[in-house]
Amino acid sequence: MIEQLTGNQVALWKEHFAGDGHERRRNVEEGIWRRTQDPRNAQQSGWSEDSEGRRRVVHYRYEYDLDHTFPVPRLVMSNLYLAVSFTAPAQEIAQWRTNIDGWLTEGNWRPKEGVWAKGDLRFSLQEWDEHPQDERAGHATPAGFRSLDVLFVTDEHTLPRAVRNLPWDVLAGGMRVKQQRGNPAYAEDLDE
Repeated sequence: MIEQLTGNQVALWKEHFAGDGHERRRNVEEGIWRRTQDPRNAQQSGWSEDSEGRRRVVHYRYEYDLDHTFPVPRLVMSNLYLAVSFTAPAQEIAQWRTNIDGWLTEGNWRPKEGVWAKGDLRFSLQEWDEHPQDERAGHATPAGFRSLDVLFVTDEHTLPRAVRNLPWDVLAGGMRVKQQRGNPAYAEDLDE
């Protein structure tokens, strides 16, 4: 991320990001994004009768740290977790699979112990006729649809099941209900 940190930057890192003295681990960035096609969000999702059931779920978790391998400390992404799940018509999933295989080969990834590897990164994918998370939630996969899960992870990095299930727990919570805009007070002077 940053090849050479100054002494001041290292001190700032230790004060603001390192250790457990904060309300949460500040060296971890995590996010969840989901897009489902459903009649209830037709305007936002582009839902139509023939596309009901499409879904994309993205869950990422980046962990940053100082690396002292070289004489000058550097800021690195020490662990990467990026999971993407697609549900779409089977022919689209097949096309995604073909594209992914081509991209991995073009990017010089190599097969290694059931996954693809490049440096300390690992890539895996799984296809599903009925996604296990849909089975768990009692949702049927629409006829003619399949799911494809892809995962990028730093070698030997594992996350607890509860963390890996976060996006599915969010999805099970249902549609996000938009709130109505309130009556904000506008500050003419930021000192207020």
